Amino acid sequence: MNDTKERAETLRVLAARLGIAVQNMTLLDRALTHASVVAEASGSLLDYESLEFLGDAVLGLAVADYLFAKYPDRTPGEYSRMRAGVVSRRSVARVAHELDIAPAIRLGKGEEHSGGRQRTALVADCLEALIGAVYLDSGWEAARDFVTRSFRRELQNACGEKEVWDFKSCLQNHCQAERIALPVFKVIRSEGPDHCKEFEVEVWVRGQPMGRGRGTSKKEAEQNAAREALEREGHHFGQGNGVVKKKGEKE
Repeated sequence: MNDTKERAETLRVLAARLGIAVQNMTLLDRALTHASVVAEASGSLLDYESLEFLGDAVLGLAVADYLFAKYPDRTPGEYSRMRAGVVSRRSVARVAHELDIAPAIRLGKGEEHSGGRQRTALVADCLEALIGAVYLDSGWEAARDFVTRSFRRELQNACGEKEVWDFKSCLQNHCQAERIALPVFKVIRSEGPDHCKEFEVEVWVRGQPMGRGRGTSKKEAEQNAAREALEREGHHFGQGNGVVKKKGEKE
């Protein structure tokens, strides 16, 4: 009974800190319950996976809604690349850590001991599940507002550049300019259920691995790997212009 009261208080404090008015605490509890708890429990518990599926869709829609309202004249490809930068696994995990939701996640003993609370994918999944819970509990507007508020920096970054970066093309252009072989992208890992797979891609330049990237699609992972490779090649990405420049070059 004490554990139940303590859990309820933890969730109430979290909801208040995040600025969400939760009517059904069971949904919030489920959003922050890992499958390892369900496997070890004797009663009937539900984990976050179904809510994560819903929350992923709500997150994508909220970001698309924001970008379309901000830039109503962009092409579908530009919207897709802008959204990909906001909803990437890395971005979602960064926001989850900023919101400090990890301490409220329920883990089984084995998962806890193996460091599950620090796993990027797990924390990101829980944030997406939390977004799904807000949507079910309070509706679209509340979920959209929560996303807009929580992802403010990521949305501002996406909208801060006049051109949308295509890092893969930039890396290919860099290799051509340097008269070296074009980069080779290799999928080195893919995991997760079909509806939310995560890919990890490694890019090779000059016969050496130069960058790794993760994403919920191969294309997103390739873009993130290409960006890391470009940074290692000495490039940086200016705000408010559409070019990639090497460090030390004038804007």
